[in-house]
Amino acid sequence: MILNEIIKVLEKKFPTTNSEDWDNVGLLIGKRNNEIKKIQISLDVTNKVLENAIKNNVDLIISHHPMIFSEIKRINSDTILGNKIIKAIENNISIYTLHTNLDSTIGGLNDFVGERLGLTNGKIIDEIKENECGIGRVYSLNEKEEFNNFLQKIKETFLKENIRVVGRELNSKKIKKIAIVNGAGSSYWRKAKKMGADLLITGDVKYHEALDALEENFIIIDIGHYETEHFFGKIILKELEEIKDINVIEFNDLPVFTKI
Repeated sequence: MILNEIIKVLEKKFPTTNSEDWDNVGLLIGKRNNEIKKIQISLDVTNKVLENAIKNNVDLIISHHPMIFSEIKRINSDTILGNKIIKAIENNISIYTLHTNLDSTIGGLNDFVGERLGLTNGKIIDEIKENECGIGRVYSLNEKEEFNNFLQKIKETFLKENIRVVGRELNSKKIKKIAIVNGAGSSYWRKAKKMGADLLITGDVKYHEALDALEENFIIIDIGHYETEHFFGKIILKELEEIKDINVIEFNDLPVFTKI
């Protein structure tokens, strides 16, 4: 199948116009008329991910995080990024990225993370360009629940060894509204709080944001950046179901952080 036909399938559900202005999504490397027979879905395009694609004769890598993010003035083997770009081109591997457009679109990653916890019908925290999509969701439980009970549900759903919690007197807390922002979303806690959320589930929480939330008696649960987004592949696999005669594999490098 021609690469551009695959792109049309992905962008029908996750248009690039649904991405944040600062983001870099879409076809980053490759020719739109390339023939694609094998696809690899990967959260990040690391050297290990690229080597796996080469080993398995992959024609297209679909990633969540953009391999090329900011301006590049040189592409050469002096840098890791330059070397990866050269390696992809030499091996005729195209790279296509869905990032904040996948996060924000209805049925995308924000919603998927909520569904893993049994939450539905979330309200958008930060709308994008009035496209009926946006970053983050706030969900309402049917009734108030003990914080510790809900925390146990989170531990059973995600990689529990990486969970960090910001909050006071948690043993006595009851919660009703849950905010979720996959990836690095702690900057949205104030907007979530204004929408009535009792806690925010996200990753990559910074110290001063955590401190401010603690002072305002708001709960943040940091389950890790990787841990909120490694479901990315399941969403893409579903969208590719209608494409026939293409082999699709999924391969992720390990989480960046290791607990020792």
